[in-house]
Amino acid sequence: MSVLGWPEVVTLLTSVGFGVVSAVFPVVNAEAYVVASQVSAVAGPVSIAIGVALGQAVGKLLLFLAVRRGRESRLLRRRHDPPANRPVGALRTRLKIWIAWLLALVGNPRWGLPIVAIAAVSGLPPLYAVSLLAGATKMRAAWFVLVVAAGRLTRFVLVALGIGGLQHWLV
Repeated sequence: MSVLGWPEVVTLLTSVGFGVVSAVFPVVNAEAYVVASQVSAVAGPVSIAIGVALGQAVGKLLLFLAVRRGRESRLLRRRHDPPANRPVGALRTRLKIWIAWLLALVGNPRWGLPIVAIAAVSGLPPLYAVSLLAGATKMRAAWFVLVVAAGRLTRFVLVALGIGGLQHWLV
């Protein structure tokens, strides 16, 4: 059993940090980071994948908790109460119905965690949106973060090993 050296520790911490940032800001692409790290051979595929997956799980948990805490906020509740005399348009009505259906689906004990798992591994539906929806339901945060971490780890290991295999095949 070997002890991690400074380069491995720095790589792992950098990967976790990048994972958190990419989870909260969707324009920062975690898959591109994993691919670039494998092309540059900075570290092994599994250590990068673990770091980014843990960071993504933490970042998605932050989104989840932000929605959960925000929903309970008196300031937000008071701010979003619609005025009594304001008419509601057809588009807004359809959007409200669609969001209510998605909330019911993600909040369903039978379908919520499988939807989170599918989103974490495949990216469809987008995990960002699923994280926000899950935060508005009664889903347990511990189960949410475990499923996200396992799904993202699977995704990033497959991406990293796929790039490594492709490099081996091309050389």
